[in-house]
Amino acid sequence: MKSKLDRRKQIISLLNERFRETAVTRPTDNLAAASTSALPKSSEPDTLLPQLYHFYRSVIHNINSGLLAIDFDGSITFANKKATQLLGYTGKELQNMAVQHLFADGEEAARLLQLLKLPGKQISEKETRFRQKNGQVITVSMDAAPINDASNQFQGITLLFRDITELVQLRDQMNRIERLALVGELAAGIAHEIRNPLGGIKTAAQVLRDSFTEEDVESQLIDRIIREVDKANKLLKEFFKFARPTPPQFAPVDIEMIIDGVYLLLAPRLKKQNIKFVENAEPHLPQVYVDETQIEQVILNLFMNAIDAMPEGGTLQVRISRRTISMVDESLTMDKSPQLEYVLVEVIDTGTGIPERILPKIFNPFFTTKKDGVGLGLSICSRLVEENHGKIDVMSELGKGTTFFIALPVFKQ
Repeated sequence: MKSKLDRRKQIISLLNERFRETAVTRPTDNLAAASTSALPKSSEPDTLLPQLYHFYRSVIHNINSGLLAIDFDGSITFANKKATQLLGYTGKELQNMAVQHLFADGEEAARLLQLLKLPGKQISEKETRFRQKNGQVITVSMDAAPINDASNQFQGITLLFRDITELVQLRDQMNRIERLALVGELAAGIAHEIRNPLGGIKTAAQVLRDSFTEEDVESQLIDRIIREVDKANKLLKEFFKFARPTPPQFAPVDIEMIIDGVYLLLAPRLKKQNIKFVENAEPHLPQVYVDETQIEQVILNLFMNAIDAMPEGGTLQVRISRRTISMVDESLTMDKSPQLEYVLVEVIDTGTGIPERILPKIFNPFFTTKKDGVGLGLSICSRLVEENHGKIDVMSELGKGTTFFIALPVFKQ
């Protein structure tokens, strides 16, 4: 078996041979013609060869995608500049590293490598997850193909990948919004059909109850029917909040006043459950342009969820800051491009956290982990924030806590 050094020498020799063939025996080849047109003109093959080498090297290093070359054993033999930037490693650190270490899922890496060792096997636009040097996981779109020598013998694998983490997050948000809109339409229709029969059942039950005394068993059963009807009506009211929220009444609002009001309302319960409340706000925060009642409902719901997640006590922290995003406008220079300003509210608890497998589902209607929960609280929060032209997101780690992010638009005169 050849050593890795021997294999590398063979690959370099093969590349040199191909460059020589391109420069001398195939001057009319399209790729060579395109390459040489970008180089200083020279009639000497010995001069053209290093120029071609540096040209191809520059192209490979500066393409806007990460490129890795892997040998038979799954060790990285080459990484271009973009790969080091996306992964957070230096070129020396990646050299000879097992490519499995880059995958967030080691088993998936083993399966992919086994698959790619099959003759002629290629993979296009496969979504997978890489772990950066700092431990952060990114989602990438990956293409893979074999490396063959001049005699068509398998020499290794090339991996071409790009970071699509933000694209995947945006896609998930759009899917969530579409699901919420669909369920909202269904909810409105079903709720109307159920509400009228429930009203008739409750009225008939109340009339029947008047026919019995409080000691009669029948009276107790009828009371039970009325309670269940009232419970169903309460659920329908939550349905309507989700399906057809009241149009926001926009006004300039001090977000700190909203948070302080919710805290005062829940202060006795926080003290009873030994939960410490901490609020950190940047000075001179601008007002937000939202419906005060609706945003207060969102904050209240998030506080209640945080309290439920800390049955043994803990810390509930709120951070408020001002953020600015530069909007890209190609018709304007960068210093004149419009900017979007918003206030970011972070609600942080030190509770049990949310498992990663269910984190994408928590904003879905009727999804709940509480025994007596309906599963509409966070769905309504998401809907209300969207109606107020804001965004809501979540980050959680099991056993360490959960952070909800709410971005609200700034009021401008």
